[in-house]
Amino acid sequence: VPYRYGGNTPKGGFDCSGFVNFVFGNFGKVVPNSSGAIALHGKFISFKNAVAGDLIFFTGRNSQSETVGHVGIVTEQKDGKIYFIHASVQAGVIVSNTEEDYYKKRLLFVKRVKL
Repeated sequence: VPYRYGGNTPKGGFDCSGFVNFVFGNFGKVVPNSSGAIALHGKFISFKNAVAGDLIFFTGRNSQSETVGHVGIVTEQKDGKIYFIHASVQAGVIVSNTEEDYYKKRLLFVKRVKL
């Protein structure tokens, strides 16, 4: 599915928060429409305790910022890497991991939101 700013459907494309909202909506859970607002919910989880379904947050394009600008959904943790599915600007909905240079520099925290 391609990236589209403000997108929240498989046909129209997704941005990161639209993708999270779509997935959580399948479980009857409504989350806010921005990564920063989503980050205000849930319980902080240590990186080593991240599990599938947790939300992982990153800064946006500015890696020096401490402001949330991107969100993904953890799919697994393996070999010290957290894998997550998200809507990326360059490639649409993909799975990435926290050891990729782009995300490693921007990693902020993980949160668990009850469904």
